Amino acid sequence: MTIDATLQSAAAMLQRGDPRGALRLLQPVADGGERHPALFTLIAQSHSEIGDRAAEEVWIDRLLEIAPRHLMGLIRKGDRRWDARDPRSAVSFYQMAAKVGAATPGLPLNMARELQRIARRTEEAGSNFQGHLEDRILSGGVDPAAIGARFAESLDILFQRKQPYFQQPSAFFYPRLPHIQFYERGAFEWAERVEAETDAIRAELVELLKSEAGFKPYVQQEENRPKMDFHDLLDDPNWSAFYLVEHGTMNEAHAARCPRTMAALEALPLTQMRGRTPSVFFSMLRPGARIPPHTGMLNTRLVCHLPLVVPEGCGIRVGNETREWEEGKLLIFDDSIEHEAWNDSAHNRVVLIFDIWRPELSDEERRGIATIFEAIDGV
Repeated sequence: MTIDATLQSAAAMLQRGDPRGALRLLQPVADGGERHPALFTLIAQSHSEIGDRAAEEVWIDRLLEIAPRHLMGLIRKGDRRWDARDPRSAVSFYQMAAKVGAATPGLPLNMARELQRIARRTEEAGSNFQGHLEDRILSGGVDPAAIGARFAESLDILFQRKQPYFQQPSAFFYPRLPHIQFYERGAFEWAERVEAETDAIRAELVELLKSEAGFKPYVQQEENRPKMDFHDLLDDPNWSAFYLVEHGTMNEAHAARCPRTMAALEALPLTQMRGRTPSVFFSMLRPGARIPPHTGMLNTRLVCHLPLVVPEGCGIRVGNETREWEEGKLLIFDDSIEHEAWNDSAHNRVVLIFDIWRPELSDEERRGIATIFEAIDGV
């Protein structure tokens, strides 16, 4: 009898409920040195239906030795490890099975249901592992909240409650800088002085908003460049800016209307790149507007927001952290990390935006970076 005929006969016996008969047919073939995935699969199934889980797992192991990406073999190996109360091992096989299944087109319905089943088990195991580990950490005398936000975030990432985000500037990457999403205001000695001017700055903004003259879409077409529509925001007034300083050049007329704002920013470590930075402007996000996820051009600066008019329903996400603007309290973040913002209210949201050098950069590094871009612009 050919191997194919033997396999067909054994499969028929299993369908009739005769696993011992199937084994009597299949075992001599395997003992004779035949190495065929279907052969080992049917032997494992026969042992399973007899109720011999240990023998079943032996043959599943032999199956995975010759066919390590065998979908049903991976699922059954995971099941046997699950039954043995070894969830970490079980999940490793379930996760591999999920990857194989995702890459296999046209899976039959029964196999799709199996993948759904093991997905539920994987989730259950993850939840159990998380609870066990958190209990062990606490019983070991470790309080994540007391250690600090960085330790707590490491647990969020470990338990896949959050994903890590890294700097991904679109134009220039400066190495060896920390990947910090939001910087805390207290780390900057000038922050309180700027925040103390909030009322005066807002008063100047209120005068500007009486006509909105001078506000223009933040995303505009560059001269002599291909048209690049940033998420349908090109020339869209829903995200508008009133520039006091634009690409390193002061708008004298606008600055004259906002003397307290300009004075508040004196002596700050604003980025200085001739023809590029700093930029200082009031940023208006109109009702319903959203700024889609994106990254900035450089990782050598931090973007500062001084919230001035913030209705409920507004927020900003940087990496895996979401915050709400609070009027008069600076938000300082690395815009080379993916970020987005929204205004889900019925009113305008306005913040003052300016950019500063990252505090980790020395004066020599700042001059060097500025020189790089002056050289680029001069080519």
